[in-house]
Amino acid sequence: MIIQFLLLIGGLIFVIKGADYFVDAAVSVARKTGMSEVLIGATLVSMATTLPELAVSTYSSYLNKADLAVGNAVGSVIFNTGIILGLAILLSPIVIKDQKFSSKAIFMLFAGILLGLFSVNAEVTFLEGLLLVTLFIVYTIFLFKFSPVAENEKQIDNTPFWLLSIKFIGGAMAVVFGSRLMVNAAVSIAEALGISTAIIGLTIVAAGTSLPELVTSLTAIKKGHQNVSVGNIVGANFLNMATVIGFSSLINPLPMGSDSLRIDLPVMLIFMTLIWLFGRKGKMERWQGVVFISIYALYFINIVTRTLG
Repeated sequence: MIIQFLLLIGGLIFVIKGADYFVDAAVSVARKTGMSEVLIGATLVSMATTLPELAVSTYSSYLNKADLAVGNAVGSVIFNTGIILGLAILLSPIVIKDQKFSSKAIFMLFAGILLGLFSVNAEVTFLEGLLLVTLFIVYTIFLFKFSPVAENEKQIDNTPFWLLSIKFIGGAMAVVFGSRLMVNAAVSIAEALGISTAIIGLTIVAAGTSLPELVTSLTAIKKGHQNVSVGNIVGANFLNMATVIGFSSLINPLPMGSDSLRIDLPVMLIFMTLIWLFGRKGKMERWQGVVFISIYALYFINIVTRTLG
């Protein structure tokens, strides 16, 4: 058991550091081209910080561990919003400068609603996964169309291209390797403790793979770039639905457990709806952060009850 926990931690380190290098390389390239701060947060940073979830869930799907794949993706959205965004707002109220925030939040919410509809038959099929991936492509086109490159936002970055390439590729490889360690260890721990891999996915794995979002968002807040933080969470939540669930179901159909349908998905949709409702007024206040954290606390109590029961 101790060895499995060490492997889980080791895999998590590989995933987080790999994603960190990937983020650095992606953002460096983006800033050289003059991408806006909001666009960087909603696209490249979100995609990079969601790599752990994508790697873990797709590999879980490949191993026919669908409950771990689903639990990781849905659990990450819940953790991203309840803990990461909740803490970020609690630390510093966020004035949203992105005029397209509501549109991006609606994309996120729409992806969540689609997943809910697809799950009615207790399974996300290949075709439904393909529709989610198509939605991701539409979302990306939308962002680049309405967030044009701003030449005056270009920043000087003297990092040589060969080094950026090494960080980009090496980071991706570390994420893949770490995800394999994490999935195998998580499954072994769940079997040894006699609890479902879905619970492991919703808690330990979801929180672990969400650490890049946590670090990125809190760092952005500290440096005064609140819009990167909000854009990162909205983008990451959307990507967990459209790409993590989408690509995972292309590998194998994803059965949805009864607890996911009754509890996890509704909680996820509540969080997504609140992000849109709170954010469309142009500012997120500290009390809203308390709401996010309180809902997550109640949800976590429910998970503990399900585990002990």
